[in-house]
Formats: sequence, C-alpha cells, structure tokens
Amino acid sequence: MDKESEILERLRGMRAGDPKFEDGKILSSVSTKPLGIAIEAFKIFADTNALDTHIFSKVEELEKECIGWIGNLLHNRLARGYITTGGTEANIFALWVMRENSKKRQIIVPRSAHYSVERAANLLGLEIIPAALDENFKADAGDIERNINENTLGIVLTAGTSALGAVDPVEDVSDLISNSGEKIFLHVDAAFGGFIIPFLKPGIRFDFELENVTSITIDPHKMGMAPIPSGAVLLKNDSLLDKITISPPYLPFKTNTLSGTRSGGAIAATYATLNYIGVDGYEKIVGGCMENTKLLCSELSKLDCVEKAAEPELNIVGIMVSGSDNSEIVKKLGKRGWKVSLNEKPKCIRVVVMPHTSRENILCFIDDLRECTG
Repeated sequence: MDKESEILERLRGMRAGDPKFEDGKILSSVSTKPLGIAIEAFKIFADTNALDTHIFSKVEELEKECIGWIGNLLHNRLARGYITTGGTEANIFALWVMRENSKKRQIIVPRSAHYSVERAANLLGLEIIPAALDENFKADAGDIERNINENTLGIVLTAGTSALGAVDPVEDVSDLISNSGEKIFLHVDAAFGGFIIPFLKPGIRFDFELENVTSITIDPHKMGMAPIPSGAVLLKNDSLLDKITISPPYLPFKTNTLSGTRSGGAIAATYATLNYIGVDGYEKIVGGCMENTKLLCSELSKLDCVEKAAEPELNIVGIMVSGSDNSEIVKKLGKRGWKVSLNEKPKCIRVVVMPHTSRENILCFIDDLRECTG
C-alpha cells in the first residue's frame, strides 16, 4: 500500500468510528450533513485566501454575494459583514465593533446567552450586566429595562438559544431602546435561528426590520446546511466599520475582519449552498423540521413521567423525566446509539430535530426513550 492510500485508509477508518448524520441518531448537533455541491465548491476554492483580495478577487466577489443574500433574508440589502468561522467569532466581532464605536463599557446579557458572549466580554474588557429569564427561558424585557442606564453600551439577545431554541423578545427590547433616549447597540445572536425564523409562519420579528438592531450573528453551517466552517456576521451599515478598518503595511488593500487568513473554500461552499437550496428550499427544510418537532412533542405527551421543559418555538426540545436521573437516561440512550445531550439550566435532555432527523428516527427514539424510562 502506498503512503497516500495508507493515510486515506486510516482517516476513513477513524471517521467510521464516529456516528454519521445519515444514520439519524445524532439528536444533539446543530449542524447536519452538507450538500455534495458544497463540498465540490470548497475543493474548487480550497487554495484561496479570502483575506488577500489583491490575489483572490473572485473570493471577495462570492463573499459579497453571500452577505447580500443573507442581508436580504434579514431585511437589509445594505447590511455589511463577512463569512466567519462560526458564531463565536461573529459574536466577538460584533462586540468589538460596539466597543470601538463608543466609550461605554457595560453590556446587558441574558443568562441564556451563548458562552461566547462571556468570552468576548472578557477579551474586550466589557462588563456584563446579567438579565433574568422569564418562565419560558427567554430574556425578561422588564429586567433589561431596569438595567438600562447611561453606561449601557449594548444589549445582546438570542434568536434561538443553544439550550432550548428560545427566541428573546427582540422587538420589545428594540422599543425599550427607543424609549430610553440612550444610544445603545443591539446585537442579535441568531446563529441557530437565523436560518429558521425567516421561514416560519407566522413570523417573529428579530432582524434588521427592527429599528435598533445593529448587528446579527447567523450561521450557514447550522440550519443553513453549509459545511463547517461557515458562520456570518452582519452589521446594519458600513459606517460601523470605520473604526476597525486598517491597511496592512505590506498589502495593497484595507481589511476589517477579526480573523486574518480566511478560507475561500468555506465562502465558495456557502455560496453554493445558499444558491442551490434557495428560499423555497429552505422553506421546505424548515417546514419539515418543525413538523417533526411537533411529532416529537406529540409522542412525548403519551409517555408517563415525561414533560417538556418549555413549549418549543424552534426545532429544539427539552425533555424532563420526573422520578429519574436525567443523566442516567442520557447514558442509556447513548448505549442504544442515540447522541443526545444533557442541558444544565434547566436540567433536561436536549433534542435537536435537524434535517437529517426523519419521522422514522423520531418514532424509534420515542420507543427507546419509553424503554429507558420505564
């Protein structure tokens, strides 16, 4: 066996040791199997660096088209941004832009926010003012209002929390900012929900349609079905970029991204995914996931000692088993091949119903859950 074959055989063997999305038993991931066309697109641009627009101008062109597509989805054709490695980079970038455009240093952050927000605040020297959650595990708008003051730099809300898929009251908080008389940035972390909420009926207002939303995180590599790494961050307009734009002394262009070298392959793959699936395709995909989420909830209602942590708005369901150690239930399900996760606050079994999850998968999961809790 030659060296190339040996390396590839080892890699295939290692990959075979982990679950595959197409088996339908991965119920804890917010990503799914990417399209074949996206993998091919990645290969075509695999040798390109999106930073170096002097050499790779076509990557820049593709990225602008991707941001334009997403901006249109989020009700702002003038939005500016770039393709990131994911939601963590996007959230750090958004808070960095806030900080550089103001002298204030306090941000109001609900307790359900993604952990990357705390990391970003730590890196940027920002003070987090925690906000309480309501009974549905959404940000409490009343508590946010009580915490707004002359030192408030910004507010971070989530459209699709990692734990339960809860959508914070972005519209209410946008109104609070208008009434406060303060200049406050409003960042929406829609890493998960960004490719779901626009396709729901009735819709939820969470994006640039609202006057005070200044930045949005949205991940094509989650419900957008693009390959990893493919996140995105969008700003309301390009004026917010002025404070962070620099000209590298050894390169003939300006840059304003957080990361330097960036994969042109990831951008090409995102472009291929968005244009191959299209708005109609995403409507069907989201519709299917929500139908299967309803099926899961319906079947759960038939099980004794089982209840939902909250009524799901998106395709994430928290399952609480009374009279049992939920961590033990997770282990039992794991022995049957199910990859579910245990959420800490609230304590529940977390199930994400992604495009690779079929009706048959859900019914099989319910059968195994019944046996594991019986």
